[in-house]
Amino acid sequence: MLIRGTIIRQSRLISKPSLLIKRTTPQRTFVTNQIADLLTSTHELSGIPWVVLVPLTTFTLRTMFTLPISIWQRKRIVKQQELRKISQSSSPIIKSRLALMVNQKGTKTKLTPDQIHLLAMKESRKRQKALFKFYNVPMWKNVILPLVQIPLWTTLSLSIRNLTSLEIERSTKQWFESFNWNGMDLTGPLVDYPVIIPLTLGALSLMNVEYNGKMISRRSTDNVGIMVYKDDQSRMNQAMNSILNISRIGCIFMMGVSSQSAILLSLYWISSQLYSLVQNVILDKMWPYQR
Repeated sequence: MLIRGTIIRQSRLISKPSLLIKRTTPQRTFVTNQIADLLTSTHELSGIPWVVLVPLTTFTLRTMFTLPISIWQRKRIVKQQELRKISQSSSPIIKSRLALMVNQKGTKTKLTPDQIHLLAMKESRKRQKALFKFYNVPMWKNVILPLVQIPLWTTLSLSIRNLTSLEIERSTKQWFESFNWNGMDLTGPLVDYPVIIPLTLGALSLMNVEYNGKMISRRSTDNVGIMVYKDDQSRMNQAMNSILNISRIGCIFMMGVSSQSAILLSLYWISSQLYSLVQNVILDKMWPYQR
């Protein structure tokens, strides 16, 4: 197959049109191919080094696509929390009414306390769903951000991976120099200091996980110094702890992957984690998440 201008324009990359490339990755898709071509063209026209272009592209795309959705979702979640407090406050009233109906004379149906609790919980959820629908903050909208952020992250990762994993046979000196920064080959892992990139990525990822876990578990009473009982054995807390533990394991896994990945690909992951951390801190200051 003839060389196409994915890494560097064909006029700069080869001197003979019949030179071949040897692929070390599966066949590229149309989207990743176009993104790789766009990154290459931007690098050639602007002269911006790859170590600056990749983070700059990350910040630009995150600001254009995910930041507006993140702000919209944060406002919606805060509103859901406020409405959830209203629906939860009605649960004792519902239980009292159910107990009163059961204890009335002539009532044939007898309910146990567990059955009353279950019916009250179902009624509270029904009212909560109605409140969410009335204020246009349904729960299904919370999946919009992951549906945008995950494909964007995956597509850019595959594009940069394809960009740096093509071995060019008899390539010109210009191609090697374009991916060489201060003596470092950006298409391979950092050999001289192999632990710097994994530790940086792991630290930022764990900071994101721990910060999000602390943010989600925060209660409104924490701001005034009131300690309330926390049931660590509840299903909600156990589910959140499981998600956090899986996320922590994922951070360790990403550290291992980054130690063997190209510097440019790891740089994209690091810049994405840094952007997420700063974004979460700013959004938490403007619209605090409180249970």
